[in-house]
Amino acid sequence: MKVFLGLFALFLLVSCKVGEFTPERHALYDLNRPDCEKTPEKCINGYPW
Repeated sequence: MKVFLGLFALFLLVSCKVGEFTPERHALYDLNRPDCEKTPEKCINGYPW
């Protein structure tokens, strides 16, 4: 039984697509990030803070 559960967990981990996000997820990530070219006062050395 432990071997079966171990293999099942291994197959679940292998089947995941790491790093592939939907466009909706990317939009949510970029929602509150300022554009440093348009609003430089919200950035420090070209990086949003």
